[in-house]
This record gives sequence, C-alpha cells and structure tokens, in this order.
Amino acid sequence: MSAVMIVYHQLFPTSYLLALAPTAATTLAEAELEAYLALACRSGKPAVWVDCRLLDTLSATAAWLLWACQQRLHRRHARLVLCRVPDAIERILRRTLAGAGPDLLIVPTLDDAAALA
Repeated sequence: MSAVMIVYHQLFPTSYLLALAPTAATTLAEAELEAYLALACRSGKPAVWVDCRLLDTLSATAAWLLWACQQRLHRRHARLVLCRVPDAIERILRRTLAGAGPDLLIVPTLDDAAALA
C-alpha cells in the first residue's frame, strides 16, 4: 500500500498549500503528512489547500489525517480544501470516511479554492 508524502508546501497570504505525491515508505510518510498538516493548521491561515493531482492511491490513515485536519480547522473557522483530486482518490476518501461527518471539501482547481476565500 502506498502512502503520501509532501512534495511541496508554501505559505500564501490567505492560505497554506500542500502538494502530495505517492511514496512506498508508509509509516514515515504518514508521520510526515501528519506533521505538515499540523503545521498548516497552526499557520493561522483561513484555508489549507491540498493539491492531490499526483496521487494514484491513498491509505486509510492518510484519509483520516486529512479528515482530522478538517475538523481542527473547522473549530477555528478555517477550512481544508482538496484540489485536483483524481476520481479514484475521491472514491477512496468517500468510502473510507463514510459516516464520519461532513465530507471533505473538494474543488477542481487551485483557482476554485482561491475563489472560496
């Protein structure tokens, strides 16, 4: 099973951007994802954008980490926005997180994420 790793992160005036890519190093990659999501949550920005276009699979742990980040951000009136999510990844997210609560916010492009601000 592949995990995700951070291939890029950038702090913008109104958001924090993370770009994800697949990796085989599951445990280390999930710890890295968790650390970067925590950093993004602490950034104080009103939005965290996660670019998923390079992903071809997603572990259940990574899906739950994204969901937990969404919950933390929601408590401080900020949002997590997933961008460029391949159909297969969206199906994994919906199946893994079914019944967990509000769905993750998914938009087609980074421009669409910026338009939400």
